[in-house]
Amino acid sequence: MAARTTQRISAVVLFLLTWAATVWNPSALHIIETISGPLIAAILFILPMYAVRTVPAMRQYRALSNVFVLLMGLIALSALIYGLI
Repeated sequence: MAARTTQRISAVVLFLLTWAATVWNPSALHIIETISGPLIAAILFILPMYAVRTVPAMRQYRALSNVFVLLMGLIALSALIYGLI
C-alpha cells in the first residue's frame, strides 16, 4: 500500500474513533476500573499458581490449596467479565 493511502486510512480511522468516543462519552474512571479489575485479579490469583506449576524452584509450594486459589481467581475474573456484559 502506498504511504499516502495508509495516511488517509489512518486519518479516517482516527476520526471515526474520536467521533465514536465523543458520542459514547465514556467515564475515564469507569474505563480504568474495567481494565484494572481483571488485571489485578490475574496478578493476585492466577499468575502465582501458574508460576508454582511451571517454575521448578517453586515445586515445593504445590498443594491442594493451589486449586482453591486458582478457582477463586477464575471466579473473580468471571464476575468481572459478567459485569462487562
